[in-house]
Amino acid sequence: MRQLRTPLPDQRGAAALLVVVVLFFILAMVTAYAGRNLIFEQRTSVNNQRAAQAFEAAESGLDFAIGLLGSGRVDAECVSTNDVTQNTFRQRHLTQDPNGNFVIGGALANLRPTCMLLQGGARCGCPAVGLPDLIVPVGLAPAFQVRFESPGFAQPGIVRAISKGCSSIGSQCLAGAPNADAVAEVSVLLGLNSALSTPPAAPLTVRSTLNVNNGALNVINTDVPTRGITIDAGGAIINDGNIRLFSTPGTPGSASVLASDPSLSALTEDRMFVSVFGMDRDTYRSQPAAVRVDCAGDCALAIATAVSRNPGRVIWLQGPVTIDSNLVLGSAAEPVMLFVQGDLTVSANLQLFGVLYQHNGLGAALTWSTTAGSTVIQGAAIAEGSLSVLGAPTIIFDPGVLRTINLTQGSMVRIPGSWRDFAAGS
Repeated sequence: MRQLRTPLPDQRGAAALLVVVVLFFILAMVTAYAGRNLIFEQRTSVNNQRAAQAFEAAESGLDFAIGLLGSGRVDAECVSTNDVTQNTFRQRHLTQDPNGNFVIGGALANLRPTCMLLQGGARCGCPAVGLPDLIVPVGLAPAFQVRFESPGFAQPGIVRAISKGCSSIGSQCLAGAPNADAVAEVSVLLGLNSALSTPPAAPLTVRSTLNVNNGALNVINTDVPTRGITIDAGGAIINDGNIRLFSTPGTPGSASVLASDPSLSALTEDRMFVSVFGMDRDTYRSQPAAVRVDCAGDCALAIATAVSRNPGRVIWLQGPVTIDSNLVLGSAAEPVMLFVQGDLTVSANLQLFGVLYQHNGLGAALTWSTTAGSTVIQGAAIAEGSLSVLGAPTIIFDPGVLRTINLTQGSMVRIPGSWRDFAAGS
Protein backbone atom coordinates (compact mmCIF):
# COMPACT_ATOMS: atom_id res chain seq x y z
CA MET A 1 0.00 0.00 0.00
CA ARG A 2 1.64 3.38 -1.07
CA GLN A 3 2.11 6.05 1.70
CA LEU A 4 1.04 9.64 0.93
CA ARG A 5 3.44 12.57 1.89
CA THR A 6 2.21 15.79 3.48
CA PRO A 7 3.34 18.79 1.35
CA LEU A 8 5.95 21.12 3.07
CA PRO A 9 5.08 24.79 3.70
CA ASP A 10 6.20 27.37 1.12
CA GLN A 11 9.87 28.43 1.99
CA ARG A 12 10.47 30.94 -0.78
CA GLY A 13 10.61 33.97 1.75
CA ALA A 14 13.67 32.70 3.62
CA ALA A 15 16.14 34.05 1.08
CA ALA A 16 14.45 37.46 1.15
CA LEU A 17 14.67 37.52 4.94
CA LEU A 18 18.36 36.76 4.81
CA VAL A 19 18.94 39.57 2.33
CA VAL A 20 17.01 42.02 4.52
CA VAL A 21 19.03 41.04 7.58
CA VAL A 22 22.27 41.53 5.68
CA LEU A 23 21.10 44.91 4.40
CA PHE A 24 20.12 46.00 7.89
CA PHE A 25 23.53 44.94 9.14
CA ILE A 26 25.25 46.92 6.40
CA LEU A 27 23.03 49.92 7.12
CA ALA A 28 23.88 49.69 10.84
CA MET A 29 27.58 49.58 10.01
CA VAL A 30 27.27 52.59 7.72
CA THR A 31 25.28 54.47 10.38
CA ALA A 32 27.84 53.62 13.06
CA TYR A 33 30.67 54.73 10.80
CA ALA A 34 28.85 57.95 9.93
CA GLY A 35 28.18 58.54 13.63
CA ARG A 36 31.84 57.95 14.37
CA ASN A 37 32.79 60.59 11.77
CA LEU A 38 30.19 62.95 13.18
CA ILE A 39 31.62 62.55 16.69
CA PHE A 40 35.11 63.05 15.32
CA GLU A 41 34.02 66.21 13.49
CA GLN A 42 32.29 67.49 16.61
CA ARG A 43 35.41 66.92 18.68
CA THR A 44 37.53 68.55 16.00
CA SER A 45 35.18 71.55 15.94
CA VAL A 46 35.31 71.85 19.72
CA ASN A 47 39.11 71.64 19.65
CA ASN A 48 39.27 74.27 16.91
CA GLN A 49 36.91 76.47 18.89
CA ARG A 50 39.04 76.17 22.01
CA ALA A 51 42.20 76.80 20.04
CA ALA A 52 40.61 79.92 18.48
CA GLN A 53 39.51 81.08 21.95
CA ALA A 54 43.04 80.67 23.25
CA PHE A 55 44.50 82.50 20.27
CA GLU A 56 42.03 85.39 20.51
CA ALA A 57 42.64 85.61 24.26
CA ALA A 58 46.38 85.87 23.58
CA GLU A 59 45.77 88.63 21.01
CA SER A 60 43.59 90.42 23.56
CA GLY A 61 46.51 90.26 25.96
CA LEU A 62 48.74 92.15 23.52
CA ASP A 63 46.14 94.89 23.03
CA PHE A 64 45.62 95.01 26.80
CA ALA A 65 49.36 95.51 27.38
CA ILE A 66 49.73 98.16 24.68
CA GLY A 67 46.80 100.12 26.05
CA LEU A 68 48.01 100.04 29.64
CA LEU A 69 51.58 100.96 28.66
CA GLY A 70 50.18 104.33 27.61
CA SER A 71 47.90 104.76 30.63
CA GLY A 72 48.24 106.51 33.97
CA ARG A 73 48.39 105.02 37.45
CA VAL A 74 46.71 101.63 37.93
CA ASP A 75 45.89 99.57 41.01
CA ALA A 76 46.43 95.85 41.67
CA GLU A 77 43.36 95.06 39.53
CA CYS A 78 44.73 96.97 36.51
CA VAL A 79 42.08 99.68 36.98
CA SER A 80 42.86 103.38 36.59
CA THR A 81 43.26 105.00 39.99
CA ASN A 82 43.68 108.45 41.52
CA ASP A 83 45.92 107.02 44.23
CA VAL A 84 49.28 108.73 43.71
CA THR A 85 51.01 106.03 45.77
CA GLN A 86 50.38 103.61 42.90
CA ASN A 87 52.61 103.71 39.83
CA THR A 88 51.81 103.36 36.17
CA PHE A 89 51.69 100.03 34.36
CA ARG A 90 54.84 100.99 32.43
CA GLN A 91 56.70 101.96 35.60
CA ARG A 92 55.61 98.69 37.18
CA HIS A 93 56.87 96.44 34.39
CA LEU A 94 59.58 98.30 32.47
CA THR A 95 62.71 100.24 33.35
CA GLN A 96 65.11 102.05 31.04
CA ASP A 97 68.83 102.66 31.18
CA PRO A 98 70.32 106.14 30.52
CA ASN A 99 70.34 105.42 26.77
CA GLY A 100 66.64 104.59 26.66
CA ASN A 101 67.04 100.80 26.37
CA PHE A 102 64.42 98.79 28.21
CA VAL A 103 65.89 96.60 30.92
CA ILE A 104 63.83 93.77 32.38
CA GLY A 105 65.39 91.78 35.16
CA GLY A 106 65.07 90.77 38.77
CA ALA A 107 61.58 91.03 40.22
CA LEU A 108 60.25 92.72 37.07
CA ALA A 109 60.92 89.62 34.99
CA ASN A 110 58.63 87.55 37.22
CA LEU A 111 55.59 89.84 37.11
CA ARG A 112 52.69 88.39 35.15
CA PRO A 113 49.68 90.67 34.64
CA THR A 114 46.72 88.33 34.06
CA CYS A 115 43.08 88.73 33.05
CA MET A 116 40.10 86.35 33.11
CA LEU A 117 37.41 87.10 30.52
CA LEU A 118 34.16 86.52 32.41
CA GLN A 119 30.55 87.03 31.38
CA GLY A 120 30.24 90.18 33.44
CA GLY A 121 33.51 91.60 32.10
CA ALA A 122 37.23 91.12 32.56
CA ARG A 123 38.76 90.57 35.98
CA CYS A 124 42.46 91.35 36.04
CA GLY A 125 45.46 91.32 38.31
CA CYS A 126 48.44 93.68 37.94
CA PRO A 127 50.54 93.02 41.04
CA ALA A 128 53.51 95.19 41.92
CA VAL A 129 55.13 92.08 43.43
CA GLY A 130 54.33 88.39 43.39
CA LEU A 131 51.47 86.64 41.63
CA PRO A 132 48.09 88.09 40.59
CA ASP A 133 45.44 87.89 43.31
CA LEU A 134 42.71 86.17 41.30
CA ILE A 135 40.13 83.56 42.32
CA VAL A 136 39.57 80.73 39.83
CA PRO A 137 35.91 80.94 38.73
CA VAL A 138 33.49 78.05 38.27
CA GLY A 139 33.05 77.09 34.64
CA LEU A 140 34.91 78.14 31.52
CA ALA A 141 36.69 81.49 31.52
CA PRO A 142 39.17 82.35 28.75
CA ALA A 143 42.24 84.06 30.16
CA PHE A 144 45.58 85.59 29.18
CA GLN A 145 48.87 86.27 30.87
CA VAL A 146 51.40 88.86 29.69
CA ARG A 147 55.12 89.22 30.21
CA PHE A 148 57.86 91.41 28.75
CA GLU A 149 61.36 90.60 27.54
CA SER A 150 64.33 92.60 26.33
CA PRO A 151 64.59 92.06 22.57
CA GLY A 152 68.28 91.15 22.65
CA PHE A 153 69.59 94.07 20.62
CA ALA A 154 70.65 97.52 21.72
CA GLN A 155 68.09 99.91 20.33
CA PRO A 156 66.34 102.50 22.49
CA GLY A 157 62.65 102.18 23.25
CA ILE A 158 62.02 98.60 22.07
CA VAL A 159 60.60 95.75 24.13
CA ARG A 160 59.00 92.40 23.32
CA ALA A 161 55.52 91.75 24.70
CA ILE A 162 54.51 88.08 24.99
CA SER A 163 50.93 87.05 25.67
CA LYS A 164 49.80 83.53 26.54
CA GLY A 165 46.11 82.80 25.99
CA CYS A 166 44.10 79.95 27.55
CA SER A 167 40.69 78.70 26.39
CA SER A 168 39.77 78.46 30.08
CA ILE A 169 41.61 79.64 33.15
CA GLY A 170 44.42 77.11 33.60
CA SER A 171 47.80 76.67 35.19
CA GLN A 172 49.42 77.95 32.00
CA CYS A 173 47.80 81.35 32.63
CA LEU A 174 47.32 81.31 36.41
CA ALA A 175 49.28 79.30 38.94
CA GLY A 176 47.18 76.88 40.97
CA ALA A 177 44.45 76.39 38.37
CA PRO A 178 43.87 73.10 36.49
CA ASN A 179 45.34 72.70 33.03
CA ALA A 180 43.62 74.58 30.22
CA ASP A 181 42.17 72.69 27.25
CA ALA A 182 44.00 74.88 24.73
CA VAL A 183 46.90 77.32 24.97
CA ALA A 184 48.27 79.82 22.44
CA GLU A 185 51.21 82.20 22.65
CA VAL A 186 51.80 85.30 20.54
CA SER A 187 54.43 88.01 20.76
CA VAL A 188 55.25 91.32 19.13
CA LEU A 189 57.98 93.94 19.34
CA LEU A 190 56.78 97.26 20.71
CA GLY A 191 58.54 100.53 19.99
CA LEU A 192 58.30 103.88 21.72
CA ASN A 193 56.62 106.50 19.56
CA SER A 194 58.38 109.41 21.24
CA ALA A 195 56.42 112.30 22.71
CA LEU A 196 59.21 114.59 21.46
CA SER A 197 60.83 113.01 18.43
CA THR A 198 62.94 116.10 17.58
CA PRO A 199 63.92 118.08 20.70
CA PRO A 200 64.46 121.81 20.09
CA ALA A 201 67.98 123.22 20.11
CA ALA A 202 67.03 126.48 21.83
CA PRO A 203 65.20 127.41 25.03
CA LEU A 204 62.64 129.43 23.03
CA THR A 205 61.60 128.48 19.51
CA VAL A 206 59.03 130.59 17.63
CA ARG A 207 57.92 129.71 14.11
CA SER A 208 57.16 133.32 13.19
CA THR A 209 57.51 136.72 14.84
CA LEU A 210 58.39 137.16 18.53
CA ASN A 211 57.13 140.29 20.28
CA VAL A 212 58.74 140.73 23.72
CA ASN A 213 56.67 143.89 24.48
CA ASN A 214 59.70 145.46 26.22
CA GLY A 215 59.37 142.96 29.06
CA ALA A 216 62.29 141.46 30.96
CA LEU A 217 62.10 138.03 29.34
CA ASN A 218 64.95 135.81 30.61
CA VAL A 219 66.33 133.15 28.28
CA ILE A 220 69.28 131.00 29.37
CA ASN A 221 71.26 128.42 27.39
CA THR A 222 74.74 127.46 28.54
CA ASP A 223 74.71 124.17 26.63
CA VAL A 224 77.80 123.97 24.41
CA PRO A 225 76.54 121.28 21.95
CA THR A 226 73.66 123.58 20.94
CA ARG A 227 76.10 126.53 20.61
CA GLY A 228 74.25 128.37 23.35
CA ILE A 229 71.45 129.57 21.06
CA THR A 230 68.85 131.29 23.23
CA ILE A 231 66.09 132.22 20.76
CA ASP A 232 65.36 130.65 17.39
CA ALA A 233 62.65 132.57 15.52
CA GLY A 234 61.36 132.29 11.98
CA GLY A 235 60.52 136.00 11.93
CA ALA A 236 61.73 139.21 13.49
CA ILE A 237 62.22 139.74 17.22
CA ILE A 238 60.70 143.07 18.20
CA ASN A 239 60.39 145.25 21.31
CA ASP A 240 63.29 143.40 22.91
CA GLY A 241 65.00 146.32 24.62
CA ASN A 242 64.72 144.79 28.09
CA ILE A 243 65.28 141.17 27.18
CA ARG A 244 67.98 139.32 29.12
CA LEU A 245 69.91 136.60 27.31
CA PHE A 246 72.54 134.30 28.83
CA SER A 247 74.59 131.99 26.61
CA THR A 248 77.82 130.02 26.83
CA PRO A 249 80.78 131.73 28.50
CA GLY A 250 82.32 134.34 26.21
CA THR A 251 79.26 134.61 23.96
CA PRO A 252 77.37 137.92 24.08
CA GLY A 253 73.64 137.53 24.53
CA SER A 254 72.93 139.36 21.28
CA ALA A 255 75.07 136.83 19.40
CA SER A 256 73.01 133.92 20.72
CA VAL A 257 69.83 134.91 18.88
CA LEU A 258 68.85 133.35 15.58
CA ALA A 259 66.16 135.56 13.99
CA SER A 260 64.45 135.17 10.61
CA ASP A 261 65.48 131.52 10.49
CA PRO A 262 64.39 130.26 7.04
CA SER A 263 64.11 126.67 8.29
CA LEU A 264 61.26 127.86 10.54
CA SER A 265 59.63 130.53 8.40
CA ALA A 266 59.24 128.03 5.54
CA LEU A 267 57.06 125.78 7.71
CA THR A 268 53.31 125.89 8.06
CA GLU A 269 51.84 125.29 11.50
CA ASP A 270 50.98 121.69 10.60
CA ARG A 271 54.41 121.01 9.14
CA MET A 272 56.09 122.44 12.20
CA PHE A 273 54.06 120.17 14.45
CA VAL A 274 55.09 117.13 12.39
CA SER A 275 58.73 118.22 12.37
CA VAL A 276 58.81 118.36 16.18
CA PHE A 277 56.62 115.37 17.06
CA GLY A 278 56.85 113.09 14.02
CA MET A 279 53.08 112.82 13.49
CA ASP A 280 50.12 115.04 12.74
CA ARG A 281 48.25 116.91 15.46
CA ASP A 282 45.10 114.76 15.51
CA THR A 283 47.06 111.51 15.74
CA TYR A 284 49.24 112.90 18.51
CA ARG A 285 46.28 114.16 20.53
CA SER A 286 44.40 110.84 20.26
CA GLN A 287 47.33 108.57 21.17
CA PRO A 288 46.99 106.39 24.30
CA ALA A 289 49.67 108.38 26.15
CA ALA A 290 47.86 111.72 25.77
CA VAL A 291 45.59 113.15 28.47
CA ARG A 292 43.19 115.92 27.48
CA VAL A 293 42.19 118.59 30.00
CA ASP A 294 39.46 121.11 29.17
CA CYS A 295 40.34 124.35 30.94
CA ALA A 296 37.80 126.89 32.20
CA GLY A 297 38.67 129.65 34.64
CA ASP A 298 41.63 128.89 36.89
CA CYS A 299 42.95 125.62 35.50
CA ALA A 300 45.80 125.12 37.98
CA LEU A 301 44.08 122.40 40.01
CA ALA A 302 42.95 120.46 36.92
CA ILE A 303 46.46 120.62 35.47
CA ALA A 304 48.11 119.56 38.73
CA THR A 305 45.67 116.66 39.09
CA ALA A 306 46.26 115.47 35.53
CA VAL A 307 50.04 115.59 35.96
CA SER A 308 50.05 113.79 39.32
CA ARG A 309 47.74 111.01 38.10
CA ASN A 310 49.55 110.51 34.79
CA PRO A 311 53.33 110.60 35.20
CA GLY A 312 55.14 110.30 31.90
CA ARG A 313 52.05 111.07 29.79
CA VAL A 314 51.41 114.00 27.47
CA ILE A 315 49.15 116.67 29.00
CA TRP A 316 47.01 118.41 26.36
CA LEU A 317 45.28 121.58 27.62
CA GLN A 318 42.29 122.72 25.63
CA GLY A 319 42.51 126.47 26.20
CA PRO A 320 42.79 129.31 26.49
CA VAL A 321 44.53 128.45 29.76
CA THR A 322 44.57 130.54 32.93
CA ILE A 323 46.71 129.70 35.96
CA ASP A 324 45.89 131.75 39.06
CA SER A 325 47.33 129.41 41.70
CA ASN A 326 50.92 128.45 42.49
CA LEU A 327 51.93 125.37 40.57
CA VAL A 328 54.96 123.10 40.23
CA LEU A 329 54.73 120.65 37.34
CA GLY A 330 57.07 117.70 36.99
CA SER A 331 60.67 117.33 38.07
CA ALA A 332 64.02 116.86 36.42
CA ALA A 333 63.55 113.08 36.68
CA GLU A 334 59.88 113.12 35.57
CA PRO A 335 59.42 116.10 33.25
CA VAL A 336 56.10 117.07 31.63
CA MET A 337 55.23 117.46 27.95
CA LEU A 338 52.64 120.25 28.21
CA PHE A 339 50.48 121.47 25.32
CA VAL A 340 48.47 124.68 25.47
CA GLN A 341 45.91 125.12 22.71
CA GLY A 342 45.37 128.89 22.77
CA ASP A 343 46.65 131.75 24.90
CA LEU A 344 48.33 131.21 28.27
CA THR A 345 47.85 133.60 31.20
CA VAL A 346 49.78 133.07 34.44
CA SER A 347 49.18 135.24 37.52
CA ALA A 348 50.91 133.06 40.13
CA ASN A 349 54.17 131.23 40.66
CA LEU A 350 54.61 128.57 37.98
CA GLN A 351 57.54 126.19 37.66
CA LEU A 352 57.56 123.68 34.82
CA PHE A 353 60.16 120.96 34.31
CA GLY A 354 59.56 119.97 30.72
CA VAL A 355 58.44 121.44 27.42
CA LEU A 356 55.72 124.02 26.85
CA TYR A 357 54.26 123.83 23.35
CA GLN A 358 51.77 126.59 22.53
CA HIS A 359 49.51 126.57 19.48
CA ASN A 360 45.98 127.41 18.36
CA GLY A 361 45.64 125.99 14.85
CA LEU A 362 43.89 129.17 13.69
CA GLY A 363 46.86 131.03 12.27
CA ALA A 364 46.45 133.87 14.80
CA ALA A 365 49.20 135.22 17.03
CA LEU A 366 49.58 133.57 20.43
CA THR A 367 49.86 135.41 23.73
CA TRP A 368 51.81 134.29 26.78
CA SER A 369 51.11 136.61 29.72
CA THR A 370 52.81 136.46 33.11
CA THR A 371 51.03 139.16 35.06
CA ALA A 372 52.13 138.20 38.59
CA GLY A 373 54.45 135.81 40.37
CA SER A 374 57.42 134.13 38.73
CA THR A 375 57.24 131.74 35.80
CA VAL A 376 60.21 129.43 35.27
CA ILE A 377 60.43 126.77 32.58
CA GLN A 378 63.33 124.37 32.86
CA GLY A 379 63.49 122.60 29.53
CA ALA A 380 62.19 124.57 26.53
CA ALA A 381 59.24 126.53 25.13
CA ILE A 382 57.92 126.33 21.58
CA ALA A 383 55.34 128.53 19.83
CA GLU A 384 53.70 127.23 16.67
CA GLY A 385 52.96 130.71 15.27
CA SER A 386 53.75 134.28 16.18
CA LEU A 387 54.16 134.83 19.92
CA SER A 388 53.57 137.86 22.10
CA VAL A 389 55.19 137.60 25.54
CA LEU A 390 53.93 139.87 28.32
CA GLY A 391 55.85 139.98 31.59
CA ALA A 392 59.13 138.41 32.60
CA PRO A 393 59.07 134.61 32.41
CA THR A 394 62.34 132.69 32.62
CA ILE A 395 63.23 129.86 30.24
CA ILE A 396 66.26 127.71 31.08
CA PHE A 397 67.43 125.24 28.46
CA ASP A 398 67.84 121.79 30.01
CA PRO A 399 69.07 119.10 27.59
CA GLY A 400 68.63 116.40 30.25
CA VAL A 401 64.91 117.15 30.53
CA LEU A 402 64.51 117.09 26.76
CA ARG A 403 66.41 113.82 26.50
CA THR A 404 64.22 112.22 29.16
CA ILE A 405 61.04 113.17 27.31
CA ASN A 406 62.52 112.04 24.01
CA LEU A 407 63.63 108.62 25.26
CA THR A 408 60.98 107.69 27.83
CA GLN A 409 57.66 109.39 27.06
CA GLY A 410 55.10 108.61 24.38
CA SER A 411 52.97 105.65 23.30
CA MET A 412 54.13 102.09 22.71
CA VAL A 413 53.14 100.81 19.26
CA ARG A 414 53.53 97.55 17.36
CA ILE A 415 56.57 97.31 15.11
CA PRO A 416 55.40 96.00 11.70
CA GLY A 417 56.67 92.56 10.81
CA SER A 418 57.56 91.56 14.39
CA TRP A 419 54.40 89.61 15.27
CA ARG A 420 54.88 85.92 16.09
CA ASP A 421 52.51 83.15 17.12
CA PHE A 422 55.22 81.10 18.79
CA ALA A 423 57.69 81.69 21.57
CA ALA A 424 60.39 84.22 20.75
CA GLY A 425 63.20 81.76 21.47
CA SER A 426 61.81 78.85 19.48
